[in-house]
Amino acid sequence: MSRLYAFLLFMFIELPQSLAAETLGQIDKLPRSEPLSIINVLNMLMGLVVVIALILGLAWVLRKYGRLPVNNQVEMKVLGGLSLGTRERAVLVQVEGHRILLGVAPGRVDTLHVLDKVDSKAFENTLSEVMDQKP
Repeated sequence: MSRLYAFLLFMFIELPQSLAAETLGQIDKLPRSEPLSIINVLNMLMGLVVVIALILGLAWVLRKYGRLPVNNQVEMKVLGGLSLGTRERAVLVQVEGHRILLGVAPGRVDTLHVLDKVDSKAFENTLSEVMDQKP
């Protein structure tokens, strides 16, 4: 037990005190300089410029390349919307070919109607038929 006590005493009391005394002795031998000398102020300003440049550079890199690629993207777009009141809206959304009419209110989204899958070729054919019928 006494060896453990002696070891702990040396590690946590005597060793730090001897290192501190040695460091203080070395500090006294260093040449003194004014804390607000031109060289110190320029050193500080250059360090500040480097840090600000790093921050701005990292912000630019993150803005340009920060978006992570998402592999499971769903084809979705808002086709239109209609205001039904002060805070209520009806929104037509197309999700992977299906058109869905949504009722949107504060804190709530309800499916009002699901329309059939959109077939763009059928629409083009119908449009061309209608256009051909006009004289």
